[in-house]
Amino acid sequence: MGIRVLPAGVAARIAAGEVIERPASVVKELVENSLDAGARVIGVEIRHGGLASIRVTDDGCGIPADEVALAFERHATSKLASVEDLADIGTLGFRGEALASIAAAASVRMTTRTPDADSAATVELEGGEIVRQAAAGAGSGTTIEVEALFSTIPARLKFIRSAAAETARVRQAVDHLAMANPHVQFTLRTDGRVQLATSGNGSLRDAVAAVHGAGLAQAMIDVGSWTGAYPAWGLVGTPEQNRANRTGISLFVNNRWVQHRAVGVAVEEAYRGLLMEGRFPIAVVFLDVPPGEVDVNVHPNKREVRLSHEGDAFSSVQHAVREALLAASPITEGEDLLSHAAVASPPSLQPELTFTTQEREQTPLPEPVPVPAEADGHAPLVLPPGASPLSRLRVLGQIGNTYIVADGPDGMYLIDQHAAHESVLYYRLLRQWANSAPEVQPMLEPLAVGLTPQQMDALDEGRAVLERYGLLVEPFGDDTLLVRAVPVIARRVDAAKLVAEALDQFAARGKSADTHLSTAASIACHSAVRAGQTLDHQEMTALGEALAAELNPQHCPHGRPTVIRVSTDVLGRQFGRL
Repeated sequence: MGIRVLPAGVAARIAAGEVIERPASVVKELVENSLDAGARVIGVEIRHGGLASIRVTDDGCGIPADEVALAFERHATSKLASVEDLADIGTLGFRGEALASIAAAASVRMTTRTPDADSAATVELEGGEIVRQAAAGAGSGTTIEVEALFSTIPARLKFIRSAAAETARVRQAVDHLAMANPHVQFTLRTDGRVQLATSGNGSLRDAVAAVHGAGLAQAMIDVGSWTGAYPAWGLVGTPEQNRANRTGISLFVNNRWVQHRAVGVAVEEAYRGLLMEGRFPIAVVFLDVPPGEVDVNVHPNKREVRLSHEGDAFSSVQHAVREALLAASPITEGEDLLSHAAVASPPSLQPELTFTTQEREQTPLPEPVPVPAEADGHAPLVLPPGASPLSRLRVLGQIGNTYIVADGPDGMYLIDQHAAHESVLYYRLLRQWANSAPEVQPMLEPLAVGLTPQQMDALDEGRAVLERYGLLVEPFGDDTLLVRAVPVIARRVDAAKLVAEALDQFAARGKSADTHLSTAASIACHSAVRAGQTLDHQEMTALGEALAAELNPQHCPHGRPTVIRVSTDVLGRQFGRL
C-alpha cells in the first residue's frame, strides 16, 4: 500500500480516540470548558454510563453566535494565541481539540447564549459535520448534549466497561472537579437520580463532605503551609481514616486534578509510621506552582503534568502534610480495653506485681537528641508544637516482658517496648541520614555474605543508601559481598540478614523517594529490643524519655501504635466511681 494522506473524517476519528477515551473524558472536557467560561452553576446528567447521553449545562459567559461553528473546528481555541502562551497557561482547556473530538465520536447539539445577545444560538453535528444551525430561546450560558457516544467509532466500544463502571468513572471525574472548585455549585444526575450535589459556598470541607461524606470530612485535618518552595494546602484524613488502595488520594496542581507520582509519594511518605503497611490515606491536597514551572501539555487529555522542580514539589507537600498530621496526632485511646472486663470474684491467689533487675545484653537505649534542620527533602523532621504528654510519665513496671506500664497525669499508659524502641531508633537513623553522619561500628573481621543474582543487581543502587546509614559493604566476587562496618545501633544484629533484606527491598522497589526510609525502618526493627525481653526500671525509664523526645512518638515506622492510654475516666467507670 502506497503512502497517502488520510481522509479528514478518518483522521478526526483517530484523533478523537486520543482525547476522548470514555464517557468520563467527555464529561471532564465539557465541565472544564464551563469552568473556563466562569460558570458558577454546573449541571451534569448522564444515561447508561454516558454512552446513551451526556448533558452539561452551565451559567457561564456563553459563545457568540458567529463563533459557534468555529468552536467545533480542530485546534480552534480562545485560550492561546501563540506558542509562547504555552509557557503560562492559566486555563483548564487550551488545546482546541475537545469539542472537535467529541463531535467526531457522537451526535452533538449545543445551545449557547452570551449575556448581551437577544437570543441563543444552537448547532447540531453528526460525525463531526454541522447538519443544522439556527437561533433558539435559552438563558445565558451553554448546554451541550452528546448522544450515542462512539457510535461512529465502534472499535472504541470494545474497551468500554459496563454502564455501572462507566458511571463510577464519571462520578469520580465530577467529584474531583467539584473538590477543585468549591465555589461552584455542581449537580450530577445519573439515569435520573442525583448522585452529587454541592453548595458552591466556597468551603473545601463542604465540597469534600459532598464527595466523601460529612462524617469523614468533619474529622479531616486542615493542611496549610507556605514555608516550602511551593504553597501546599487542603484536607487530609486522620491515620484511622484509611483505605486498602490509593483511590482516596486526590492531587491538584494549580486547581487541576492530576496524576503525579512524586507528589503522590510525598503524601504517602507524610503518613510513614502512622499507617499500617498496605493501607493508604484519604487526602485532598493542592499544590500551587508558578505556571511557567509546570507543563500541562504532556498528555492529550491533560491528565498528567510535568514539574520543572519535582524535588521542591515533593518536599513542599510532604512537609505540609506531615506537619499537620503530627500537630493533630493523638495518643491511641484504650477505651475498649476494659469494656469487656468480667465483674467476678477475685481469684483466691493474687500474684504480687514484682520488678526484675535482671540485665540482658541489648542495644543501649538512646538519649534524646535535638532534631537538626532538614537536609534533603525526604526525612520528616518537623517537630509538632507543644510538649509530648509522654514527657510527664512515671514508669511503674513491665507486663509479660513486653509492655511497659506508666502513670500519667490523665491515666494509665501502656508502651509496647519493641514498637517504642523501633520508633526511637528509626528517627535517630533519619537524623543521621539528614546530616550525612552515620554512627558506624567497624567489624573486627569482614563478614562474607552470599547474595542472589537479584540482590547483586540491586547493590549498584542500594550501596550508597546502605553506606549513608553506616552499613559499609563491598563486592567480593560474583555472588558475595563483604560487610566491613554496621550502624552502631545494629552492632549485635545479624548483619547478613539485615543486608539481604535491605537489598531485597531495593530489588523490589528500585531507587524511589521512599527506599531509604524503608531501609531505616528495617535497620530499626532488627535493632530494637524484642517482645519478651526483660528490662530493668532504668532501661524502661530511658526508653520512655527517648520516646517522648521524638517527633512522632505515637507510632512505629510500620504504623503500629507505640502507646495506648486508658484514661482515668475509663478506669473510674470500670470501678464504679463515675
